[in-house]
Amino acid sequence: MSKRPWPVAITSARGVVEYRIRPRRGTVGGFILRIVERTYMNGAGDDTDGDEREAGGRGGFDDDRSEAETEWDTEHATRDGERDERRRITVDLADSNADTDAEPTSSPPPSTPDPDDRDPDSGPDPGPNAVRNWAVLLLGLAVVSFVTAAVTVSTGDDVLPVIGAIVVGVTFAAIAVVSVQRAPWLLEWLDAAWIEHRRYVWFSTGLFAFGIVLGFLLLLAGVNLFELVLELLEEELFPELEDEEFELTASFFIVNNSQPFLLSIVGALSVGVLTAAIMLFNGIIVGNVVGALVGETGIDYVIVGLVPHGVFELAALFIAAGVGFRLLYRFAERIIGYRDAFLTKPYLLRTTALVVFAWLMLVLAAFVEAYITPELLEMLFAERLEGLEDDAQTP
Repeated sequence: MSKRPWPVAITSARGVVEYRIRPRRGTVGGFILRIVERTYMNGAGDDTDGDEREAGGRGGFDDDRSEAETEWDTEHATRDGERDERRRITVDLADSNADTDAEPTSSPPPSTPDPDDRDPDSGPDPGPNAVRNWAVLLLGLAVVSFVTAAVTVSTGDDVLPVIGAIVVGVTFAAIAVVSVQRAPWLLEWLDAAWIEHRRYVWFSTGLFAFGIVLGFLLLLAGVNLFELVLELLEEELFPELEDEEFELTASFFIVNNSQPFLLSIVGALSVGVLTAAIMLFNGIIVGNVVGALVGETGIDYVIVGLVPHGVFELAALFIAAGVGFRLLYRFAERIIGYRDAFLTKPYLLRTTALVVFAWLMLVLAAFVEAYITPELLEMLFAERLEGLEDDAQTP
C-alpha cells in the first residue's frame, strides 16, 4: 500500500510550523545560532585548530580580564590607602588638639625664674653681659674721678684733693681692666650681688621717695626744717663750722656720709627699723629743705647744687640699705627653714664686693660735692648768691 501523501492543509501547517520554529536571519536568536554554527559546526573537522582558537579566544579574554582586575585592584588599593591616610591624619590631628587643649591644665607655661626661687644657698647667676656692663660702668666712674681731679687742680692750691680724686679714678679703672683681663669672676660677683639685692635697693629708694613727700607736706603745714638747721648753727651745735679756717673738704663728707652708710647695713640687727628710719629721715630732710630753697633760690639752683654729687651719694646709700634689708630677709628665711645657712661664703664674697663698690661711689660723691658743686654754683649763680647775701645782712 502506497504511503498516502500528507494533505495539503497538513503539509501547509507543517511548513508553517517549521517556518515558525526555524530561526530567521533577522532575529537575535538567528544571529546567535549563526555565530555558534560558524564557530563549532564549520570547524568540527579540525579539532586542533578549534581547540587552539578556543584556547586563544579564552586566553585573550582571561588576559584582558586579568589586566582589568589588576587595574581595578591597584585603583582600589590606592583609594583604600588614601582613605586610610586621611583617616590616620584626622586621628593624629584630633590627638594633637586634645594634647594642646589638655596641656595648660596639666603643665602651666614656664615663667621667668625668680633669682630667689632657685637654690637659696647657691645665689643667682650673673647676666650674660655682666663683665662688659660692669667694666663700662667702672670706666665711666674713673673718668668722672679724673675730671674731678682736673677741676680741683684748676680751682685750688691744695694737692691732696687732687691726689685723692686721682686715686679713686685709678681704683675704678684698675678694677675694670684687671677684671676683664685676669679676673672676670669679680665683675660676675658684682652682677650676681646686684641681681640678689636690687629689689631691696628699689624698696629703699621707695622709702626715701616717701620721705621726700612727707618732708614737702610738713613744709606746707608750716614746719620749715631749713630754718631749724640755721637755728642749730646759731646755737653752735656744730662748733667746727664756726672755725674760720674750716672748709668743707672731701674727707669731711666721707666721714659724715659713711656713718649712715654703715648704719643702713647694720640696721638689719634692729629688724630693719633703723635702716628704714635712715631712709625716711633723709628723705624728709631733702624734701623739706629743697622745698624751702626752691622758693628762695629757684629750682635750677637746687638741681645744680644736688644732682652732680647726689647721683653717686644716694645710689651708694640705697645699695647699703638694700644690703641691710636683704640680710634681714635671709635671716627670716633661715628661721622658717627655707635656707640651710644664714650666711654662706659665696654670699659674703659677692656682697662684700658690692658694698666696696658702693662705698667707692660714696667717696667719689664726696670729692664732687666738695670741689665740683661749689664751683658750678659760683659759676652759674654768682649774682644770685650775692643778692641772697645782701638780703641776709639787711636787718
